[in-house]
Amino acid sequence: EGMSDRQLRDEVITFIGAGAETSAHALSWTWYLLAQHPEIACRVHAELDTVLGGRPPTLHDLPHLPYSRMVLDEALRLYPPSVVLPRQANAPDEISGYAIPQDAVVVISQYVTHRHPDFWSEPEQFQPERFTPEQATRQHRCAYIPFGEGPRMCIGQSFALMEMHLVLATIAQVYTLHLVPEHQVVPAVAVTLRPRDGLWMTVHAHQ
Repeated sequence: EGMSDRQLRDEVITFIGAGAETSAHALSWTWYLLAQHPEIACRVHAELDTVLGGRPPTLHDLPHLPYSRMVLDEALRLYPPSVVLPRQANAPDEISGYAIPQDAVVVISQYVTHRHPDFWSEPEQFQPERFTPEQATRQHRCAYIPFGEGPRMCIGQSFALMEMHLVLATIAQVYTLHLVPEHQVVPAVAVTLRPRDGLWMTVHAHQ
């Protein structure tokens, strides 16, 4: 069944309004982490050089760039753009001895869950290898939920991951970004998780 003109307009507005800022901040945190871990950045550059050979990436290249995707997934684990996930209880319930009244709003924190030691070893460390296919199958289903989970998972998940992967590959094969040493980077929560005073970096041609 097709969408009405109004529904189509509303869906487009949702993609733009909910997708632009979240993707931008996710990529900012990815550059921040790569700048702090040059050995991982080198692996990203090597993968891009091998697969792309200097040409711009396309959608069809993304399955052949698994390491850069793992870097993106790990950045989303440490710095999910959405840090809380509210859900309304349709019926009374009980969780670990806590009574949940009907219509109560229950808030789950992706930020806390993504760094919880019950689900992740060395949770504060930036380790893209957590997201190899072998490791991913061992994860708890809800240990990694940057886009939410269940029937109300973010409708833009596939688009956002494709978009961010292409942007990462496009920029990283040409440039390396370095942090400005005197600028302190502090996470701050507004609508999304962002660097409080921006992310100051210098851009250098990739050798």
